[in-house]
Amino acid sequence: MKTRVLLVLSIFMFSLVTPLLGSSSAQGPAEMEVLGTAVNPANNHTYHLLSASSWEDAADAARGLDGFLTTIDDAEENQWLFETFASFDNQSRHLWTGLSDANQDGSYRWHDGSPFYYNNWGDSQPSEGGDEDYVHIASTNMGNIMPATWNDLENDPQYFPVYGVVEVGEGADFSLRFDGESDHIEVPHDDNLNISNGLHLSAMVYPFSTEGIQFIAMKGDYGWGMYLKDGILGYASEYSLAKHPASNMTVADNVWSHVEVEFVESMGGEFRINGEPAGLISAEQSLIPLGDFGSNDCFTSGASCDELYIARMGAGCDCYHFEGIIDDLTIKSMDDTTWEIMTQWTFWEGEGSDVGDSLNDDMFERNGEIIGADWVMPDGSIIAQALELENSEYITLSDVQEGDTLLFYIDVEDLTRYLDVSFWSWSDFYWEDDVENPFNVYVGFDEIPAPWDYDMELTGWYGSIYGSFTWPEHDVMWFALVANQDLEELEVGAYWEVAEAPPSL
Repeated sequence: MKTRVLLVLSIFMFSLVTPLLGSSSAQGPAEMEVLGTAVNPANNHTYHLLSASSWEDAADAARGLDGFLTTIDDAEENQWLFETFASFDNQSRHLWTGLSDANQDGSYRWHDGSPFYYNNWGDSQPSEGGDEDYVHIASTNMGNIMPATWNDLENDPQYFPVYGVVEVGEGADFSLRFDGESDHIEVPHDDNLNISNGLHLSAMVYPFSTEGIQFIAMKGDYGWGMYLKDGILGYASEYSLAKHPASNMTVADNVWSHVEVEFVESMGGEFRINGEPAGLISAEQSLIPLGDFGSNDCFTSGASCDELYIARMGAGCDCYHFEGIIDDLTIKSMDDTTWEIMTQWTFWEGEGSDVGDSLNDDMFERNGEIIGADWVMPDGSIIAQALELENSEYITLSDVQEGDTLLFYIDVEDLTRYLDVSFWSWSDFYWEDDVENPFNVYVGFDEIPAPWDYDMELTGWYGSIYGSFTWPEHDVMWFALVANQDLEELEVGAYWEVAEAPPSL
């Protein structure tokens, strides 16, 4: 199971929250106290146990402690939380996790925004419908729900107290993956993208290959920009690539690198790679082209061609696309003697076909259109909320949008003889020979698949895809469905049979 990347922050002093009486009744955020603190040796994250409260009040208190209600990545973390806090101070305590489907019934998401992959539901859980949208770890038997398994509750249950567990650290980090062929982002021009006096470009990049020319960003029609050429960092100072300044160090492939270009106009500057100086930019090369070159495509179309492009060359050439992952693109301009951030793209949303400038607020808004790129975690894993497929049951989803990735999984029982899975949708166009299948399905055995990393791809026709497996040997089978067009309704189902256990000797 892929884990999140979190920055561990220092432990806040208990005085940050107001202690109250040791009552077991629910309390508001201002009345809550930290009952205990522990560090998980497996991930070095700090956790706080809060006094009893509603889920929403515990979530508010968690943010005040620079954390979130805990995200549970695997069975080991779940067991550690249970052993550390469920009997804290010799008292049985049900524990709030950060998992909730309050925004959309059945679509679970962790409090910090992480995708929902791992689960440890109790028997017949989660409950369907109603107000039970918030998940806790059971500390004792609750009928057929065993200790350390999960149960969903309403926000503020009155029949027993529940104690929030805070995991200190930043929220989930998202990035965008570009295919090197056509994926990119287009950001419409506004006056705040006019750069003067000096320019600072920086980004986190994870190139899958360093061969050829790959633009990280470019403004307008052959305007200023930053790119890689065979791993060397270059700055687009004019029309001719041959005259561009370049770094004297290279960027490695398949690792994250922080790249920077910084200079004062007509004075000079430097390249930096991972914080290290990587070559000078001369005064003669310290130019800020406007991006109004007037290339053939722009001239003949009459288009303004002044957009900011991310992960490809600018408006003058639909070429030199970036292949890999980009995050934290920041562009600064020199204001007298200080650097001012003009635009910043941290890709904080984690979903959708548009992305917003991190500087957006009530007074200002700048958005970019995502063309083909995929949302991923920094380790490259896809972002999707996982839905479990049960034996002989179907899941029906409505209004699936083109480009959506849906994730399903099956916990494979021992001695499963065969397993069938089906994906079905309907469109008036499915019977036409020249129309591609409305969706693709990728399979991963014990690993979450993606369109670029999978164990097998299921095939089908006319809006239906089926898969059959005999004596599957894997613990979990994952299915990633990528919609190639809007789907009004999608039906997903599974059926399997388990053989009888052999007689004991």
